[in-house]
Amino acid sequence: MFLLYFFAKLVAITLDVVSIAMIARMLLPLFLNPEESKVYMFLVFITEPFVIPVRFFLSKISAIQNSPIDWSFTASYMIIVFLRLVLPVV
Repeated sequence: MFLLYFFAKLVAITLDVVSIAMIARMLLPLFLNPEESKVYMFLVFITEPFVIPVRFFLSKISAIQNSPIDWSFTASYMIIVFLRLVLPVV
């Protein structure tokens, strides 16, 4: 029972950290130059493993390919938030 509780808590904390990092990654280019910022590169390093699988699946949809909005980033964030809501509150 303790192992299940520990795993659920670890997943919840990880999802919280990634969702905060995604928000920071979205807002940081408004204030800093992303190419020169080590903080931004660190946020990309943290969040990109969650974005790449969604980007792979969404790249097959032609309507999304020509959109100026990064739908893969948006969908990834929404999936993370949904998983956090579905995860039992511990």
